Amino acid sequence: MSALERVFGIREGTLRTWLTRAGLQAGKVHRHFFHHLILHHLQLDELWAQVRQGSRVVWVWTVVEASSKLVPVLKLGPRTMDLAYAVVHDLCQMLQPGYFPIFTSDGLKLYFYALTAHFGCWQLPEGTRKPVWEIPSAFLYAQLKKIHRRRRLVRVERRMLCGELEYLKDGLQALGLSGKINTAFIERLNLTLRQGVSFLARRTWAMAQSTPELEVSLEWWRAYYHYVRYHESLRVKLSQPLARKGKQTPRRYRRRTPAMAAGFTPHRWTVFELLSFPLP
Repeated sequence: MSALERVFGIREGTLRTWLTRAGLQAGKVHRHFFHHLILHHLQLDELWAQVRQGSRVVWVWTVVEASSKLVPVLKLGPRTMDLAYAVVHDLCQMLQPGYFPIFTSDGLKLYFYALTAHFGCWQLPEGTRKPVWEIPSAFLYAQLKKIHRRRRLVRVERRMLCGELEYLKDGLQALGLSGKINTAFIERLNLTLRQGVSFLARRTWAMAQSTPELEVSLEWWRAYYHYVRYHESLRVKLSQPLARKGKQTPRRYRRRTPAMAAGFTPHRWTVFELLSFPLP
């Protein structure tokens, strides 16, 4: 903020007001579009961050969809069971009722309890009077646990916690993926998040002053990531190359944003379109 104030000659209080308004607008846009989603493969992870006020350590809980690269949930808080339940609860509110995505995550046990609590149901077996909590056979969840020793990766363990491994492999291959249990997409998102939000950069003095300031920054980044920023892995090849002006080579690919890949918008939005999108 101090650098922006020095370069542009705008007061720091004004800059913080603009950032807060942009974050609130971004949250409204997400609530407007993110409902009844059909997400095929979701990966979950958490990211370490620090807030200057009280020298607090917080965690950024992230969820990413492998095909469209959507980030349906981005939540800030401690690494506790309550936050894990809140993340999965918000995710369930956005999904199409009755649809079961494929879930993968790291070795954090909290994900297993939160997912099975939201995607299970009470069943009364025949000949018994006591209901039993059962997980549907269509629900698939696997974990990838990395074992480190002296800050070096020793081995990787892949565990299937819910469902059959063959079904998970067939489901991932149907989406054009390798079929192996991995968390590559969410780890790449974490790197993009650290590069896009200066408060999350490692070994920096630009820490957020408070948790609400970090929240609005993350929400604004998520809107920019979804609607304004092209994603290189989402480009599609054109049937006919488009000629361009001058000596430029013909355009062979059509670049897309995650919102375009999900069908929310027909074109890439500008920052002005994002900030001025009419919402109640």
